[in-house]
Amino acid sequence: MRQRRPEEAIAAYERALLLDLRFTGAYVNLADAYRQQGNDAEGEKLLRRGLTLLPRTPDLHHVLGLLLVRKGDKGAAIKELAVAAKLAPDNARYSYVYGVGLHSAGRRGEALTVLRAAEARHPYDLEILGTLVSMIREAGKPRDALPYARKIAEALPGDPAVKRLIAELEQTN
Repeated sequence: MRQRRPEEAIAAYERALLLDLRFTGAYVNLADAYRQQGNDAEGEKLLRRGLTLLPRTPDLHHVLGLLLVRKGDKGAAIKELAVAAKLAPDNARYSYVYGVGLHSAGRRGEALTVLRAAEARHPYDLEILGTLVSMIREAGKPRDALPYARKIAEALPGDPAVKRLIAELEQTN
């Protein structure tokens, strides 16, 4: 795919799956190749076929969830993203994407719960911390965002933008 030879890449991923139907990476990469060609329908079929063989594979649930987001099926997407986050709690990205998905679906309380739990497992993940600060401020509780902003400052000492953020949060009521 990087060499701009998509047909060859697709053929290689298909061969990989013929050799090993349990090769998760081939499903993920082949679905991505289909996406790049504007063929998410084929990617969805492939991922669902992979999940019939490997139902407890978080990568497949996550990639299917992202595909469903692009398709506009938020409800089904959130279900897949939830499964991925549950199956792989040590993967900060899966929890982050699930939390953002919940938030974009208007399920803000659930999003905060998911992201707070993810932050407890991944205390210095900047995406999670930054999103918590943003969501909590958006909810009208900027001072409650301070602990997360201070953690960002620990991870990025001396960052002037983080210092301004903390000062701004400290000024609010």
